[in-house]
Amino acid sequence: MGRRTLLLWSGGMLAAALGMVFLFFFSAAFVVKDVQATGGRDEVAQSALEKAQIPQGRPLARVSEGRVSERVLADPRIASVEVERDWPSSVTLVVTERDPALALRGAGSTWLADASGVIYEQVDRPSKKLPLIALRTDPTELDRETVTGLAELWRTRPDPDTLEGELSPPSVTRDGAIEMDLGQLTLLWGEPTDNEKKWGVVTALVGQETIDPQGALAMTIDVRIPGTPVVTGLPEATG
Repeated sequence: MGRRTLLLWSGGMLAAALGMVFLFFFSAAFVVKDVQATGGRDEVAQSALEKAQIPQGRPLARVSEGRVSERVLADPRIASVEVERDWPSSVTLVVTERDPALALRGAGSTWLADASGVIYEQVDRPSKKLPLIALRTDPTELDRETVTGLAELWRTRPDPDTLEGELSPPSVTRDGAIEMDLGQLTLLWGEPTDNEKKWGVVTALVGQETIDPQGALAMTIDVRIPGTPVVTGLPEATG
């Protein structure tokens, strides 16, 4: 291949590349004409569309998936979003909503939270399938670690047969300490940490003959320090 031919070939390739860049990034041939959202409730999908801020007429190749995703995820109800370019002129936002693990009620409001500890949506009536946790403060004031611990605590609880009764949903005091009722037993849990260890202690204690959640005596099991649990209200030993 001669030098002249090589130059002509190189120039042709450059022109073609520039033409492709212009076609996809600057021309009106492949521009956004339609944006839609799928995978979520209507109101969440509408929120995703509004927050995406993808203007009509923008070249499809210049739609930044990262920036669009960042804007859409500003809605805490949305766990993830995929931005799909549908050539020649559409964008689809595939939304995944958060999955509620528990409901938190306090200060006159009820909020949903997921298993990762994100408090994300205020509701009037949460599903009866969710544990409803009573707080003595605003749910939004809880830190993520506490909410995660609450979700784990409830998820790892033993079944009613093992506990010899139905467990009430946890209540959380202003200082973050947790209390639960098990029949005539009050469980002082402290912070929602070491949950499996604490459940092991409670299960062992409930299995003792002198501790009956369904008995006549009110008792307290304190597992705030699971290595040294304290039981109060035990019946007096008879001679």
